[in-house]
Amino acid sequence: MTIAPLAEKLGLEIFPKSLRSEFAAEELGVVEAASSSLVESIRNDTLSVNQIDSFIDKNLNLLPASKIPNVLEFLLCIKAGLLFVEGNREEGLSEYDKALGVKETPSTWALKGTALLQLERLDEAFEAFRKAHSLRENFGPQRQGYLTDLFFTWSTAALLLGLSGIMEEDLPEAQKGVKEYLEVRDKAIGEELELVLGKLAAAQPVTPQLEAGLEELELMVRLLSIKDPFEGWRELAKEITKVWPEGVSAVDAIREQRE
Repeated sequence: MTIAPLAEKLGLEIFPKSLRSEFAAEELGVVEAASSSLVESIRNDTLSVNQIDSFIDKNLNLLPASKIPNVLEFLLCIKAGLLFVEGNREEGLSEYDKALGVKETPSTWALKGTALLQLERLDEAFEAFRKAHSLRENFGPQRQGYLTDLFFTWSTAALLLGLSGIMEEDLPEAQKGVKEYLEVRDKAIGEELELVLGKLAAAQPVTPQLEAGLEELELMVRLLSIKDPFEGWRELAKEITKVWPEGVSAVDAIREQRE
């Protein structure tokens, strides 16, 4: 089971629309001098792929040389997003790579990560999010807002991977998702943003199986977050005690299974 259907069943939105790169005000002015129509389309959210290609071909070199990399990276990033919306996902992913080849920005790495999530390429998505976080000091004045969206998307996807592993009875996959979540949680705590982490509380009625899966996920997060192995065993023993039949020897049961 992939994470998108699970997110849909839970009524979750894991791709914040606010996770977008933006021109700085001075760059908008520079671009507007070369093409007022392009800036108007940007502001009205009506920009098209053809407009971007046309501007890059005909107007980009009219900008000051020092501004060209920032503007080109931004336009390629926006083009990638438009291609995704149109269904040209692989082409869109290629444009994200082109944008990062011009200039690496945390917002473009984060957006590439969300694109990879939509393609269910989770390992690559998580690596893109790590790269975005490593460049977080370049977020500028929007740093807190970007980190909020980054941590939310990253942590939610990790939890969905854990839940998917549980539902498919794939323990390594479940553990991988939970460990990824715990890594994100540590980073969020370091930024004093633990409260923005995603949670898999269902926003709509779910099946008993999915509800049980959510409970198992919560337990796995709690147990794997315990650093002390002895404390982990004690907590696990408490959970086993809750469901273990009274009067039945655990040792005898294990021996019976081995035989």
